[in-house]
Amino acid sequence: MKKLQNIQALRGVAVLSVLLFHLVIIEKKYGGGGDLLPDWLRFGMFGVDLFFVISGFVMVTVTRGKFGQTKSALLFLYHRVSRIYPLYWVYTTLALLVFLVQPSWVNNSQGNQVDIAASYLLLPTGLLPLVQVGWTLIHEMYFYLVFFIILAFVPEKFLAWALLLWAAGIGISGFPMSSPLTKVVFNPLTFEFIAGCLLAVHYHESPPLKVGGKTLAAAAVLGLVSAAFGFVRYNQSTGLMPVNLAETLLYGIPAVVIVFCITHAERNGVLLPGFLVQLGNVSYSVYLSHLFTANVVGKVWGLFATDSLLDNAIAITIAFCARAGGRVS
Repeated sequence: MKKLQNIQALRGVAVLSVLLFHLVIIEKKYGGGGDLLPDWLRFGMFGVDLFFVISGFVMVTVTRGKFGQTKSALLFLYHRVSRIYPLYWVYTTLALLVFLVQPSWVNNSQGNQVDIAASYLLLPTGLLPLVQVGWTLIHEMYFYLVFFIILAFVPEKFLAWALLLWAAGIGISGFPMSSPLTKVVFNPLTFEFIAGCLLAVHYHESPPLKVGGKTLAAAAVLGLVSAAFGFVRYNQSTGLMPVNLAETLLYGIPAVVIVFCITHAERNGVLLPGFLVQLGNVSYSVYLSHLFTANVVGKVWGLFATDSLLDNAIAITIAFCARAGGRVS
């Protein structure tokens, strides 16, 4: 099935947001003087919420007409696994080599503890993987496994009901966090993936909205602004993941609004810029590698950091271009 250009562009927006989030952290860690990047750019972690909604939308889009077929379900799972693991293993191996040589450089936020096997397999353990952003991939693999079961055994006409049942089960659970497994299985973040799936069901089964593409694009911008306002107002996104339902809704609802508006805007002839599409095409590689690049630049930067903001500007530009610009041709 032909890729939706605006979905690819939103992937570019999402990875750019996460990159900016981490650049704020890198500047605070290695910069010698004041901060050049404003603190509110930590809002960029919102890109993770956007990724989860996009993921749900894409899963339904690529499996249309294939429900209730075991072979198609197995092929779906194979494609997901072959997309996620090989490149992830490359960066995990790089991180492992760094850990073996200099343990203090890996997962210092949790006492440099690692579970090597769980890191490679993306299993929940309560520790961050060797590649820290891999925590989101643990959730992704859970999404894929449940969706695989739905794809194999649920007729497509009942897809929306199966998704709603999944969401209801999580809601009724009360979000227990008693073990690393339940923290993933019953995490409210799953609502974002399910919402993305439901958006795709609506998109493919409904006629084009009788709303101008520019109006939809403006509504998407308002969704982004509302999420940013939520961050500035409540200042909650300081960790690596939302910790409760309220925070998930605070950023998940705007992410749903953005994906809804931008996909329907494409139907009405409004396309996001091509450079975002190109960035979206390599977003997975950028997502996995940007922390490596940023930390290398940061450690070099730390050797000559001064009280001036000039070195901040140089180091941040190098780190940004190496990841956001270096993979886009």
